[in-house]
Amino acid sequence: MEADWKLKIDSNKNQHVIGVIIFYFLITFVVSRLMVYLVIGRWLPNFFLTVRGVHIHHFTYGVFILVLIGLYLILRRPEAESEIFKICTAIYGIGLGLTFDEFGMWVRLADEYWLRQSYDAVVVVLLLLLNIAYFRQVRHGVREVGKLFKKVFLRLFSVG
Repeated sequence: MEADWKLKIDSNKNQHVIGVIIFYFLITFVVSRLMVYLVIGRWLPNFFLTVRGVHIHHFTYGVFILVLIGLYLILRRPEAESEIFKICTAIYGIGLGLTFDEFGMWVRLADEYWLRQSYDAVVVVLLLLLNIAYFRQVRHGVREVGKLFKKVFLRLFSVG
């Protein structure tokens, strides 16, 4: 029995799923950054988890969420139309947001929260998800731009 590994990325259902992931990804990023700003500014109490003097950053929670939701989806394989699949989609977006919000810490392996790489990673992941969701439209747009450049190039450099 051979598995069908071909992704049907440009289906409306998958575009909706990726849209939900993007929504929760961005909301999680904004809320987590806001909460850190509020704690550091002493507008909220320090509720960060510290174990034996080591601060547990929220990318750790994100990794655990991604592992657990991935394992659940692999083992249970809920139908794409089911309510539990929709909930898993939202939880997956939250896990991505928590994880990639502190991407700079992965790269530097340092306890520095304000790293440019974290912001860059969020932008890259967002753009990647958007490109996956709208692959057909993006591919068509790239072809049209290529045709336009070809016409302009031929007109500018044609020997007459």
